[in-house]
Amino acid sequence: MKTYIGVDIGGSHITAAVVNLVSGTINEASLRRMPVDSYASADEILTTWTTTVRQTIQSDNLTNCQIGIAMPGPFDYENGICWMKNVNKYDHLYGLDIRQVLAKRLHISPAQICFRNDAEAFLAGEMTFGAGKGFTKGLGITLGTGLGTSLFEKGKAYDLALGINHPLHEGVAEDYISTRWFIKRYSQLTQHPIAGVKELVDTYETNPAARQTFDEFAQNLSVVMEEFVALYQPDVIVFGGNIAQSSALFFPVINARLMAQVMLRQSALNEYAALMGAVSHWLLPKNYFQHI
Repeated sequence: MKTYIGVDIGGSHITAAVVNLVSGTINEASLRRMPVDSYASADEILTTWTTTVRQTIQSDNLTNCQIGIAMPGPFDYENGICWMKNVNKYDHLYGLDIRQVLAKRLHISPAQICFRNDAEAFLAGEMTFGAGKGFTKGLGITLGTGLGTSLFEKGKAYDLALGINHPLHEGVAEDYISTRWFIKRYSQLTQHPIAGVKELVDTYETNPAARQTFDEFAQNLSVVMEEFVALYQPDVIVFGGNIAQSSALFFPVINARLMAQVMLRQSALNEYAALMGAVSHWLLPKNYFQHI
């Protein structure tokens, strides 16, 4: 019997767990999280990754495992080659065939490992098992250090990369819809630094500058949501990422602009979405990647 292990790799962490593709659930006892120094040597990074994967089943024998990995880009997902360079993470993995290296370290076949873009994996998980289940066409928006965008239609999910390519104001969407924008804008308004968005959420009711920052964020997000909906006409938009935890502060503005053209949903799976979406690859037809 196959065991499916979902893996989510970020710039500072790795999370892995055994996923039940029949029930659409995570085996909580198998869940492992480990910090990763993305500036470390390739050997140190890969050792952390392989150790984490092994611990999910508490065994060195992964013969019957299929491993789905949600990975940020730039990355050749079909061939498993890392092309991250000058993006503040994983420079030492540049040009490595990660599939072959991991397979060798885990003593398994390369065919047992697949990779998916992290934004794509998030939406695949939500549309298959979470907040988007039952909808035909969905748009995935991840709000965090950057702006992740993905589309699900005809049973497939794929990355749109609109955060870094879609124009907004004097730059691109991610310049105005991200944690770094919150930090920069709040500092402009108050001349006081903040570490992250949570500080603004915690003081929202009593801090006028926090409310103004969120109001401007909501307007920025609603503008691009209107444009994205016109472009892709989804049935549902699923929001994930840390900032999405505060959806009550910006959903009303988006709803007002969109006038109920589309359902807005906050992630139901949260950190599990990418894990589950990464392994949902194994539910797809074998020729999936030939058509995207």
